[in-house]
Amino acid sequence: MSGWRRFERQGATLEYWEIRQEGIRCFIRWGSDPAPGKASTSVLDDEERARCHAARKINDRLRKGFAEVDPPRDPAEADVGTPVLDVITRATGPHSPIPQYLPVDGFDQVYRRTHASDHPMGFYEYYVLRDNGRGAVRFTVRAGSHKADTVASFLEFLCSRRDLAFDGRSHHKLPLPSPVGSFDHALFCSPALGRACAAYPAAAARVATAFPVFNCEIGDEDAEVLVDARIHGHGALPYSDWGRRPQPVVDLRFDVQPSFYRRTQTFKVYRPADLQKLMDVLSQASPQSWVEVRSFRGETTRLAPGTLPHFADLLSFLTN
Repeated sequence: MSGWRRFERQGATLEYWEIRQEGIRCFIRWGSDPAPGKASTSVLDDEERARCHAARKINDRLRKGFAEVDPPRDPAEADVGTPVLDVITRATGPHSPIPQYLPVDGFDQVYRRTHASDHPMGFYEYYVLRDNGRGAVRFTVRAGSHKADTVASFLEFLCSRRDLAFDGRSHHKLPLPSPVGSFDHALFCSPALGRACAAYPAAAARVATAFPVFNCEIGDEDAEVLVDARIHGHGALPYSDWGRRPQPVVDLRFDVQPSFYRRTQTFKVYRPADLQKLMDVLSQASPQSWVEVRSFRGETTRLAPGTLPHFADLLSFLTN
């Protein structure tokens, strides 16, 4: 399933429910005309699970009396030839200023927009265009960490690889030939994974994401679902902050009793602060309790109540 499927049920009002499965994601929209609708996205472990999830959701709607109808017109199909910056500009509300994307000196088909650079939450937004402007790679930099020479170094690396995020893979983690600020790697994300233009459906599938990272922040063998959790989930990587300290991969599975932590047999994404709290609980737990920690290299170490290392030593294992 790649396009939207629509289901309707007529009651006091017309209820609609729409679903689209793309890779490991299922997108759902629902509501009652003429009220504004709602939307949600589910991220599954792999495409087969996503297909099964979509099938279950569809069967559930059918059991509740919904009937499938012709899908709505997809704006992404209608505007596939429109340059992405034109799509974004046209989508501006009637009372909002029209965004201005200015060319970046020294780089071909690279444009920048400034968002309140003097505000603590201000940022710079960059688009590296491809395919005559019909596609792009986007990244953002918080104003407080924006340095022109650092951005220029990253653009030099990115411009020669602007097609990489569109090769059908969900992501690429690449070593940088020379450091970009303090960073030693770059992460390229497909449009579906990066969600760079989720607010603009007509351009969403044509805009990828790239940004510099520390080697320890993304696993060497990460599946797409793990990268999604690292950049969008709980405690997501603040990848627009180019002045950040390394935030290493912390994948955990554990059984700690007694505690309020629910046992998990599969590795899930956590933050260093979560690991520190779990270690505090583990120190008082039953002898049978355990925690396994996995680093970005895929190496694991097992913790037990009587053999807890110093947290600083564990951070070194996760970072180096």
